[in-house]
Amino acid sequence: GDSFTAAFTSALLTGATVTEAHRLAVDVSAFVCTCHGAMPVLPDELKSRLK
Repeated sequence: GDSFTAAFTSALLTGATVTEAHRLAVDVSAFVCTCHGAMPVLPDELKSRLK
């Protein structure tokens, strides 16, 4: 939930549409769910979409 909320909010605050923000949040949270540990390193492709 935290990664979804953070990605969604970040995307909205940087001008993404709700649809774009939702897609990014789903992608980020899906990636985080596949990782072990509390703070996975995001792939460059996801990092670039967060800016």
